[in-house]
Amino acid sequence: MAVAADQTLKFKLVTFYMGNKGGESHLAGVSVSPNGTIGTKDFYEKQGAMGASTGHSTYYFPDGSLVANYSNVSTGTNSGGHVVGKYEIVSGTGVYQGATGGGSIDGDWGDKSPLKNAGLFNIELDIKTPGT
Repeated sequence: MAVAADQTLKFKLVTFYMGNKGGESHLAGVSVSPNGTIGTKDFYEKQGAMGASTGHSTYYFPDGSLVANYSNVSTGTNSGGHVVGKYEIVSGTGVYQGATGGGSIDGDWGDKSPLKNAGLFNIELDIKTPGT
């Protein structure tokens, strides 16, 4: 049962490139929250001009999931760079049933990341559930 509430989730996201199909990159990731909760993420993104991209992602947590669209801008080279972007939360399940809101992503990928060949990002999601 979902409970009405506003909350902000802040966590780290580690991402891995899985491949390209139909002009979209498919990536997978693991999220780690400050309290140690582990989640997963499945997403795809489409590259645009000047380092911009848009995408769609689902975050899976032990108590529910969040679906979000995002846009970001990457600066760097073909082997690594920095990403800054924004999320729009479009739905949720479990404790996030009916969620809306927004958020941000900021971090590095490829040879700019301390994890080399993986992305490491700071994620902040501002979640509103029905009744708030």
